[in-house]
Amino acid sequence: MSQSACESPACQGRPNRIRVANEVPTPTTPAAAKPRVLVADTSRSVRAVIGSHLRDRFEVREAEDGEAAWQAVLLDGNIRVLLTELGLTKVNGLDLLTRVRSSKVKRIRELPVVVMTSEEEGHDRQRAAGLGVTDFVTKTAPRAELVSRLDVLLKLSATREALAETQASLESALTIDPDTELLNPQFFDKQVDKLVSYARRNLSDLALICIRVELSVSQSDTWEGEIEQRIKLVGRTLAASIRLEDLGTRSDRFEFCVATQTNGLSGILRFAARLRKVLENVEAAGPGVEVWTCIGVATLSEELRRGAEELRALSQKRAMQAHTARSRRIILGTAEGAAPGAMDGRGEDGSMDVNLALALIRAGRGGEVVAHLPRLLDQLNPLLRLVRQQQELQAAKSEGEGPGEKLPRVPR
Repeated sequence: MSQSACESPACQGRPNRIRVANEVPTPTTPAAAKPRVLVADTSRSVRAVIGSHLRDRFEVREAEDGEAAWQAVLLDGNIRVLLTELGLTKVNGLDLLTRVRSSKVKRIRELPVVVMTSEEEGHDRQRAAGLGVTDFVTKTAPRAELVSRLDVLLKLSATREALAETQASLESALTIDPDTELLNPQFFDKQVDKLVSYARRNLSDLALICIRVELSVSQSDTWEGEIEQRIKLVGRTLAASIRLEDLGTRSDRFEFCVATQTNGLSGILRFAARLRKVLENVEAAGPGVEVWTCIGVATLSEELRRGAEELRALSQKRAMQAHTARSRRIILGTAEGAAPGAMDGRGEDGSMDVNLALALIRAGRGGEVVAHLPRLLDQLNPLLRLVRQQQELQAAKSEGEGPGEKLPRVPR
């Protein structure tokens, strides 16, 4: 048992283990695994000779025909080099090479393939070269030459993989804002352009939702950079709230945009309302800081000729209209016959609840709650009915037992 394991509560109070002189400690780090090479040849003796050459430096796996070799390449992701002859049965070496180079799996398509040939196979060598073979070696090549060539191929393969990872990291850094985990605006517009083209081809709709954010932070108590850090937190909350198929970006200091495919105006309004509820109700900017949102929506169905930048600009304009008017309405256009600036009532289902209404009233923004009073009253009615029932029970009880503690009277 290791020392760290004995620190668990189950080991408390046990005597320490004493290591005797002849006890061999268990190694803590496993030995580096040898690179795996697949040797494909119909001759068992050839496979045995090649294997004896390689086993000191490589882990060797064997295949006796082309189909077995292909299945091994498909299923074994640890194979680093394929060493094959051309005269395989079932699937010959040239067909095996064709399958490897035409694979849709990048790991297989870029697998180094070394063909073992004889002097009589000159024409087949030319065909193999045309199909993308990595290298050639004769079956009678000495051990040192064979091992040296495989070492070079593995180093080149490792270098290519490292370069690919570096390139992927650089591309990710260029497309993703690490502070918010949202797309950078330029890449966002490019991706939205693709969604626009797809929507036109498939006669579907695309919506751009612009969300302007306002934080209730006392300017006198803020530290340098606090607002920026809290806006980044809001961005991370938004990134975690949108679906995998949606796109999001921070389009301005206090503004975010989301692109989403939609089947109708009511659906997009519900989605926008859900994003509002998440940002305003889950302490998106950190504990103790309230977030207020103003939302504008632009849809491709309003004008099919618009591109990504035009859609984003229109949604930004509508969000700014809501912000200027201090309105909690989701501002949209004339899609599906809606009047400019109108809001489908179903779009804000759930966007205003009792907690949010109370927060608005405490912030001196009670006027924004007035339009939602009927729905808020519907939410409170079960509670009010329960209070009235208790009042009636207490009233009936007090007639027989005299005065007692009474609940506050609720107006009908």
